Amino acid sequence: MLNRLIICLLTLSLALLILLDNNCQAQSNTERLDLISAVESGYLAQRRGDYELAIEIYTSIIKRRGLLPKQRAVSYLLRGEAKRDNGQLEEAIYDFTRALNQWENYPQAIFFRGQVLVQLNRLPEALIDFTRAVELDPNRESYNTSLSLLKKRMQAEGLPIEVQDTTLQITIPQEH
Repeated sequence: MLNRLIICLLTLSLALLILLDNNCQAQSNTERLDLISAVESGYLAQRRGDYELAIEIYTSIIKRRGLLPKQRAVSYLLRGEAKRDNGQLEEAIYDFTRALNQWENYPQAIFFRGQVLVQLNRLPEALIDFTRAVELDPNRESYNTSLSLLKKRMQAEGLPIEVQDTTLQITIPQEH
């Protein structure tokens, strides 16, 4: 439980840093502050367990015009987390993949998608994601630990643990 809280706080911190990108001339201070307020509202709804509200808030952020790709990626990641917490695991995978379509080497999106793939017992796909997350951020202990535990589990189940390509392609259905 503490690990999940720490990860959530790290995600929120990263989200706020990216959303506050002062190099973005296209967004006024008011727009950035409004965006941060919306992210905080979504985060608080999620922490209260009001996942539907959090998903709704993050969806409204994603639909905004003028977001930078990294800002949209973070918004998809946050919505993916809310969907994961709400038990919508396939939808969470799609949102983490959408985040990666905006920010190709976003290690946290890759790692979170891998975690959901493990929950769905899609272990070879999770192995690809965990391996890629470690490649992108080799010093992140949680990534290394998860990869090691997954390899042990797969070995125990007689599954191969060699990864040829660390780019996992997931087809996303059209959003409604």
